Amino acid sequence: MSGDPIDAMLACGRAMLVSFRESRSRIPGRVVLRFPEVDLARGIALLMMLVYHLLFTARYLGMLEVEVLTGFWRWFAYATAVLFVLIAGLSLTLSESARRRGGASPREVTFRIARRGVELVGWGLLITVVTGVVLERGAVIFGILHLIGVGTVLAIPFLRHPVIASMVGIACILLGPVVSTIPGPMWLAWLGFHPVDFISLDYVPVLPWFGVLLLGVGLGRLVYPGGDRRFPIAPPPDWSRPLTWIGRHTLAIYLLHEPVILGVLLTWQHLT
Repeated sequence: MSGDPIDAMLACGRAMLVSFRESRSRIPGRVVLRFPEVDLARGIALLMMLVYHLLFTARYLGMLEVEVLTGFWRWFAYATAVLFVLIAGLSLTLSESARRRGGASPREVTFRIARRGVELVGWGLLITVVTGVVLERGAVIFGILHLIGVGTVLAIPFLRHPVIASMVGIACILLGPVVSTIPGPMWLAWLGFHPVDFISLDYVPVLPWFGVLLLGVGLGRLVYPGGDRRFPIAPPPDWSRPLTWIGRHTLAIYLLHEPVILGVLLTWQHLT
């Protein structure tokens, strides 16, 4: 593996961060409802994801002998994805409530949330292209960022209907194991159907994972109705401040972690 793809990947990561910051600064009338416990939970989920992706990528490149697809680490990965996607759904309800409080009309709320979802899908597709170019086999075909982007758009009709969201969410979760047993063409991989020889470094299809996001929507409306916490809680302890900070910058860190992990591991592999 030559150094040129590694340099290109790291340069792409830097460009992604700059573009992300610029796009966020251009959002008019952006209002955010922040709850430290949500940021803390999101930070914990991201930290868990970073640990698993590091181990998975090292194992994928043949640099580490650890079984990441079965046993403890497989359940660790499931728990990480559930927590991350659940919080994404909950955060959607906070975003919707914040925009309404900011005076946005229902149409404006829908447009801004949909634009956010499309933006996330765009970042996910960029990760697909970068990993497809750099890696000799496999890529991130439909990872957690793709899922949250698509799920953000699909969840819009459910944001004001938490009971329906929860019911549809449970149905999606129940359909997931059924869909996973049915082979399908690559263009349906985003739904959960895929060829038998399908490989992806990170795979989080709509079925069942959109169901987890919808359960997060229901949970958000239950715990934070109208954007207000239903019950008081103690502030997070001082030791959790770094995790809370991570939880406030999740997307930027996520966009950079894949290029950084791959860049470091590929460089190490090239030099040894």
